[in-house]
Amino acid sequence: MRLTAAVVIALTPLLLLAACATPSQRIAIALTDRGVPQPQARCMGDRLGDRLSLAQLQRLDQISRLNGGRLNRMSIAQIASALSDPRDPGLVAEVLRAGLGCLI
Repeated sequence: MRLTAAVVIALTPLLLLAACATPSQRIAIALTDRGVPQPQARCMGDRLGDRLSLAQLQRLDQISRLNGGRLNRMSIAQIASALSDPRDPGLVAEVLRAGLGCLI
């Protein structure tokens, strides 16, 4: 049990810092963790953070939990495919639009 308490104490500042991150920053971090180059991830985070609804942001947050939370490299197309939901086709369109817009 001591190890668990030590881990919790060590991670608390990081968790508090993560809680302060804006949606744009969290999107950029998740995309970078998935292999999107940092400048493109920041650009996409800014665009998506401004354009998406709260429900869409929550759906996008699921990307960090794909594949059991492992940080596998994914292309923009793979991310869009994982997020596709017939109830909200606009989310995939926004991810693709942001991805393509930030490539140029």
